Amino acid sequence: MVSPHPRSRALRRLLPLPALALTLGLPLALPLAAAPPTAAQALAQAQELIDGGNPRQAMPILDTLLQREPVNAHALLLRSTARFLSDDLDGGRKDLDRALELDPSLRQGWLHRAALEVAAKRYDAALAAFLQAEKLDPRAPENNLNIGAVLLLQGKLQGANARFESYIAAQPGVADASYLVASNYAAAGYAALAVANLRRAIEENERSRLRARTDPNFNGLVSDPHYQTLLTADTYRPPAGAHLASRTYDTTYDQADGALLSSVVEAMQLAGERFDPRVESTPDWALVWGDLRIKVSRAPDGKGLVQASAPFERMQIADWQRRTAKLFQQIAVQLYNRQIANLKQRPKPG
Repeated sequence: MVSPHPRSRALRRLLPLPALALTLGLPLALPLAAAPPTAAQALAQAQELIDGGNPRQAMPILDTLLQREPVNAHALLLRSTARFLSDDLDGGRKDLDRALELDPSLRQGWLHRAALEVAAKRYDAALAAFLQAEKLDPRAPENNLNIGAVLLLQGKLQGANARFESYIAAQPGVADASYLVASNYAAAGYAALAVANLRRAIEENERSRLRARTDPNFNGLVSDPHYQTLLTADTYRPPAGAHLASRTYDTTYDQADGALLSSVVEAMQLAGERFDPRVESTPDWALVWGDLRIKVSRAPDGKGLVQASAPFERMQIADWQRRTAKLFQQIAVQLYNRQIANLKQRPKPG
C-alpha cells in the first residue's frame, strides 16, 4: 500500500532583518533585537526544512514554538513528522496523538496514524483512521485507494474490489490509478487481479511495465506466466497518422553485449535528442522514450532493427525527417567507432 506523505509546500522564508542607523556626528545606534518569528513563520520554516530532507534542523524551531504555544496542534503534527523522519517513533507517536486530541480535524494526522497502524498490522485501527480522514474530505481521490488497501489486508476482497474500482472510475485513463491498484493486489498475492490491472495500466501508459519491474510488490509474481507475458510483450501501437521510420544495421540486437542499444543511446545524446534515462530492455527488444519512441530489436534476417515513432502533432514532417536522419547516421557512426575500438583491442599475432 502506498502510504500518504505530508503535503509538500514551497514557502518563502520570512525573517525580520535588524535595521542599522547611521547619523553623521552621532554614535552608531545599536540594532534592535530581531523579533521572534510568528507561529506561521516558524511553521513555514520547519515545513521547508522537512520538505528539504532536514527534519532534525526543524526540531529546534518547533520546540521553541511549542514552548510558547504548547497547544498548537499544527506544530505538534509537524514535529511528529520530523520525529518520524528522524527515527524517533515513540516521540512522533506521542506528538501525533496529542495533535489529534487537540484538533481532530487535522486530516493529515489521521492519514499518519493510519500508516502507523498498517505498519503495526493493526488493520482495524488503520481502517478507522482512514475512515475518519474520509469524513474530513469525502472527495479526496486517495480515500478509496487507502481504504481498499486495508480491506484487502483484512481479507475482505469484495469490499476492496468495490473501493478500487471506484478509485479507478474517478480517474479514467490515468495509468497511475490502475497501476497502484495492481501493485496492491500483487502485494496481497492476488495474481490474476494484479495482472489484469497492470495490463490496463500498460495500455494507458506503457512505462507502467518498466515501473512494475522494480516494484517489490510484484516480486511474488515472478513465476506467474501471465505476468511474464506482460513483461516480455511490446503491445504498443502508434496512433493513426504517427510519424514512422526505421533502419537496419549489421550489428544485431543482443541484450547481453548491448552494443546496438548502447550505440543508440549514445547517438541520441550526440544528436541532442531528449530522452528518459530509464531504458527498458528484454532479451528480444529494448525501448528508449523521449520526443521520439525508439525500439531496438532484431529484424527477421537477424540484423539490428531500430524503429522510431512519434505522434503526428508532436513535430512537423520536415523536422521529423531531419531528426531521424541525423539519429540514424549517428547510430552508424557509433557502431563503426565500436568496431574500430574492438579491432584495436585484439591481441596482435605472435
